[in-house]
Amino acid sequence: MVDQNERFCSCHCDCQYEFSQLIDDLIKDIQHLESETVRTRYELSRHLTYPYDEYLRSDILSDLGRRYSDHPAYQLYIQLLYNNQDPMETDAWCEHICRLAHGHDDSEY
Repeated sequence: MVDQNERFCSCHCDCQYEFSQLIDDLIKDIQHLESETVRTRYELSRHLTYPYDEYLRSDILSDLGRRYSDHPAYQLYIQLLYNNQDPMETDAWCEHICRLAHGHDDSEY
């Protein structure tokens, strides 16, 4: 016989996992939108005259998106799905976004 606490824990754990999956989908959307923003800013900078082209390139990575690493639910998400490694701070993600900022669009994230 399954006791009440086991049933609650199972449901609770399932909900945590489902919410973590939702957060993961949202993070992937944020990554896509940030990539598109950086691509667009870089392309726009190529069509601006000096000094505006330099201004835009110097700010190409600014104000991309809020980071949620201090939020308890986000901490649970990265613990459950990424072994405590924030997908927005991995070497692969940082390298990808920096390459886009320098006009190297040969890699898909």
